[in-house]
This record gives sequence, structure tokens and C-alpha cells, in this order.
Amino acid sequence: MSKSIGRMFSPGSTSNYGYENNYLNYLRNYNTYDYDQTANNMVATAYGMSNNLNTMPEYQFGVESGDAARQRAENATYQAYVDKLTPVYQQQNIDLSNQLVNQGIPVGSEAYIRAMQNLQNNQNAALNQAAYQSVLSGQDAYSQAFADNLRAAQFNNNARQSYIDQIRTLLGNSVSGYDNMTNLYNIQNGVQARKSADMQQGLNNFNTVLNSSLSALGKSLI
Repeated sequence: MSKSIGRMFSPGSTSNYGYENNYLNYLRNYNTYDYDQTANNMVATAYGMSNNLNTMPEYQFGVESGDAARQRAENATYQAYVDKLTPVYQQQNIDLSNQLVNQGIPVGSEAYIRAMQNLQNNQNAALNQAAYQSVLSGQDAYSQAFADNLRAAQFNNNARQSYIDQIRTLLGNSVSGYDNMTNLYNIQNGVQARKSADMQQGLNNFNTVLNSSLSALGKSLI
């Protein structure tokens, strides 16, 4: 009977979970010193680099518009026109006034007022053109500022992402303690589950043999 029980419990003990046991022994005895030291150095470097992330600019998810640059360009362009035209207009007013008086057209007369008004209208038209040019300058400044801000944001984000990728590369060949324990647990748990299944199968086989023997014994006694 003992030989039968031995045969019932021994099958599968190697074929079912012997590989896992061998693998566990291999993992426990495998010399990883050089690799681990190198990995530790890389992990230490990655850790130091990760601390620098706090001092780096964060990712930019928006870009400043060029409104401020547009306003500055408009103001500067218009003011430049005004500074240039103002003394010219003042001299034009003086010259026209003198000319009208010399022609016998008194100051305040209808002809005098009309002539001065026509001059002012022409001057205002030039100022309107200056305002239009300032708007164009503002639009150009807006586009340029937006493009510059966009390039700056892209450079910042790419630099940060590249830095993080370097850290990930340094960590790429490393296994965390949690991952290592998980791997060991999964293998050991699989072995234990198969042992339990083999044990249960052995018990089932034993009961089958025992019942068969009792049945045969009962028939022989009849």
C-alpha cells in the first residue's frame, strides 16, 4: 500500500512545478553583482536628476499672445509719425496764415477759416494714414511675438521631456523592489498552487484505490 501511495503522490511533483523550483534556485544563485552595481549607479544618477526637476520650468500648456507687443508697436509707430509731423503741421499753419493775410484775407473771415480747415483736413488724413500704418506694425509685432512665445514654449517642453526621457532610460534596466517581490511571489504562489492541486489529486487517487480495495474485499467475504 505504501508503494501505491508513493506512486499516487509522486507523479507531477517534478513535471508540474519542478521548472518553477529550478527557476527560483537559478534566480537565488545568479550572480548579478556587477550589473546591480552599474544599475545602482544609474539609478543614483537618475535620482539626482529627478531632484533637478523641481528647479526646471514646468510644462507650458498655453502661449502668451502678442497683445502687449502689438500695443507697444502701435503706440511707437504712431508716436513716431506724430513727432515727425507735428512741427511740419505747425509750420504749415503759420505759413498758410501769413499767406492768407498777405493776400488780404483777414484772420477769422470765412475764406480764412475755410482755407485753414482744408489744410487741417489734409493734415488729419495724413494722421489717419499714420494710424493705419501703426495698426499694420502692431499686427506684425503680434505675429512675431506669438511665434517667438510658441517657439520658447516648445523649446521648454522639449527640453523638460528630453530630461525626463534620460531619467527613464537610466531606470529602464532596473527593477524596483516591489516588482522583484511580485515576481518571486507569483512564482512561489504558482508552485504552491500546483503542490496543493497535486496533493488533492493524490488524495483523490488514494480514496479511489481505497474504495476499490474495500469493495473487492467485501465481495470476497460474501
